[in-house]
Amino acid sequence: MRLIILMNGFYNKSDYVLLMMIILFSITMSTFLVINANFIYGIVIKYLDLNDKYHVSLNVLLHNLKVMTDFIQDPFINGMNLTPYHLSKGAYEHFTDVRKLVMLDYLILALSTLYLIITWYKKIIQRELWKLTDYLKRTMIILWLLMLICLIDFNDIFIYLHEMIFPNHNWVFSPKKDPIINVLPDQYFLCCFAVWFGLVFLLLIGFYGYGKLQIKTNKH
Repeated sequence: MRLIILMNGFYNKSDYVLLMMIILFSITMSTFLVINANFIYGIVIKYLDLNDKYHVSLNVLLHNLKVMTDFIQDPFINGMNLTPYHLSKGAYEHFTDVRKLVMLDYLILALSTLYLIITWYKKIIQRELWKLTDYLKRTMIILWLLMLICLIDFNDIFIYLHEMIFPNHNWVFSPKKDPIINVLPDQYFLCCFAVWFGLVFLLLIGFYGYGKLQIKTNKH
């Protein structure tokens, strides 16, 4: 009976805001985790023998990745020392553009996290998350469909997204001018993409599972 009564007030404005914050949190938190998951690159290096193929040690490659990830996550860092590689002006500008997007991601992550903490403190999530289970389920289904589409034609989608987000085309690295691109193969970005999708799904299914638990509790 309690469940039926509650369903009469289904989906008000605050419910939609909570749903959006959960989705934004899942997306931005997954982005943060993938950026800092250097082990993905280590696996790709060993799988493709990048260190032997391009005569660069594993430690140097991993160090350079850390330099790049530190740069895109810290607006106060100027320049990158990627020994033995040198970045062209266009390549450096691209990393700067990426940093702007990462800063936006982290801002959204901070705001969505703060919102979820407040709603948890007010016990809104504990009482009303069950209302969003259908929408969370649909979101996860859409996510899986998007992942399948992207995995089927990853290269074309990767290029299309870059052309849309970075219209200045400074994301196109020449192997001669910017040989760093040789040790950042498409397979690495594909792995990051797959892990990112998996993390978003796991976070969403965590919220979904908690909402389903509330439904079972309300029935009793």
